[in-house]
Amino acid sequence: MKPILIIQNCKIESAGTILDYFNQKGISYQVFHSYNNNDFPDVENYEAVINLGCPHSVIEYQQHQFVQKLYSYVANVVRIDKPYLGICFGAQILAKVLGAAVMPNDVKEIGTYEIRLTEDGIKDSLFQNIPNRFHAFHWHGDTFKIPFGAAPLATSTDCTNQAFRKNKTIGIQFHFETDIDEIPIWCDSYADELQEFGKTKDEIIFAYKEKSESIKSYNFQFLENFISGILSL
Repeated sequence: MKPILIIQNCKIESAGTILDYFNQKGISYQVFHSYNNNDFPDVENYEAVINLGCPHSVIEYQQHQFVQKLYSYVANVVRIDKPYLGICFGAQILAKVLGAAVMPNDVKEIGTYEIRLTEDGIKDSLFQNIPNRFHAFHWHGDTFKIPFGAAPLATSTDCTNQAFRKNKTIGIQFHFETDIDEIPIWCDSYADELQEFGKTKDEIIFAYKEKSESIKSYNFQFLENFISGILSL
C-alpha cells in the first residue's frame, strides 16, 4: 500500500491520535504542512488523503493563497477518484468542491458533544463497531449542506450535518483525532473565541478528559474501517 497523505492546515491542529494509530499499525504516511504555502505533492503517490482542520473559513477561501491551492488540490483528488477523508474544515472544503453550500451554523460548537448516526450512518462500514451515539470534540462555527448524491451519516443537536460520504470521499465535522495535550493549546490560541462562546478553558478540558479514552478508541476503530475500505476498493 502507498503512504497516506495527511494535510495539516494549521500549526497547532495536528493529526493527533491518527499518528498514534498509523504508527501502531505500521501504516506509512506523510504529513504535508499546507500553511507553509509550498507546492502540494503529487497525489498519485498516495493511497488516500486525510485533510485536517483549519481556523480559516472555507467561505473566505479565496483570501488565503494556501487555501486556494488546497481547494484546487481537493478538487483534483475528487476528479481522479482518490479516497479522501476530510475532518472539520477538511469536510467543509470537500462539500464546497462537491457543489454544496458552506455557511455559518446557527450556533458554534466548541467542546465535547454527542453525535448520533443516521440510518445511512448505521449501515455504513465506516462506523462499524462504533455505537450509534458517541461523543467527539468540536471547534467550529461553519457547517455544510450535504452534497448532491452524498449520504448523510451523522447529526447532532446543534449541527444537523455532521458527516457524509459520496463514493470514495468522506467528510466529518467533528474531531475524533484530537490529542488530549492539544486541547489546552487550542483554548489558549483561540481564547477570544472561547470567551465569546461563554465557556472556560477548564470546562473544555474537564469535559474532554471524561470522554478522551473512548473518543480515542472510536478514532482507532474509525481509521481501521477507513483503511479496510481503501484496501477493498
